[in-house]
Amino acid sequence: MLPLTALRAFDLVARTGTFTDAAHALNVTRPAISKQIKHLESLLGVPLIIRTRPRIILTSEGSELATALVQSFDLISATTQRLIDNANRPETVRVLVDRDFASSWLAERIGAFLIEHPGISVEITAERNGMMRMDENFSFRIFYGPEGCFSSDRIEETFLCDWIDIPLCTAEYAAEHIIDGRFSPTAHFLNDKNYAPWDAWFQRSGIERPAGSVEHTQFNETTLCLSATLAGSGITIGDCLLCLYAIEQGQLIAPFRLGIRSEERYSICHRKNDTLTRAETVFRDWLRDAIALYQDRVEQVVSRLGIEVADARCDAP
Repeated sequence: MLPLTALRAFDLVARTGTFTDAAHALNVTRPAISKQIKHLESLLGVPLIIRTRPRIILTSEGSELATALVQSFDLISATTQRLIDNANRPETVRVLVDRDFASSWLAERIGAFLIEHPGISVEITAERNGMMRMDENFSFRIFYGPEGCFSSDRIEETFLCDWIDIPLCTAEYAAEHIIDGRFSPTAHFLNDKNYAPWDAWFQRSGIERPAGSVEHTQFNETTLCLSATLAGSGITIGDCLLCLYAIEQGQLIAPFRLGIRSEERYSICHRKNDTLTRAETVFRDWLRDAIALYQDRVEQVVSRLGIEVADARCDAP
């Protein structure tokens, strides 16, 4: 059993890079920190630190131990903070969520949840997809990716929904840039650089891909692609989970009668060892039900438009 005091002293020296800063953080003297490090090195039988000025250098063994301690102390910090928050604010749900999902779906519906469940508060933080921020205390994390990509010994990943990708543009844009069921050389493609299902769509549709001279604009979020598409700037392949309203209102049309079901999916994740509060359980159940109803609506609209939905994989039936 290694002394926790010595491990914490080493952790802070590794994080800050100096004995002095570590001593200030623990409110002790610099010699006290040095003594704890020497004691730890003696117990382990290996050097952990090369003592230089102004900043220390970790040995290979020191780097290995520092990495493990950062994860461990961060987990302790997040867990204790969660216990404090649950005690002080038992009816608060904190959600870390992909920006596109937050802005195009969740933000519009959270008000209905709050009205339906008075007394429960929800804090929503939007983040770039996949930025799990494990050192912070969130009830749930909602991001998209291949099945199982978020599951680990620390995280429980549960399927939330998939979506259908459909080429979309305004009616005016289609009339000018899509001729006889083919893209004209003047077509301008609006792409999300983080998610690009065009290859799968072209393979499944049998429609000839435009020549390489066709212009493309890349964005880092799907919602930006949709905004540019609504402005008549080009054609995008739209996640109909997020752009259903624009389709229903006729703001965007599907000039081709083929969509592909996503290989990726949205998942809701939480720490495996956390016990959900009543508020967290209510929010999770509401979210699942709300998305299931919304997906039914998506399927009905896609069917009404006569759009065939294919699997993204070419080897799928």
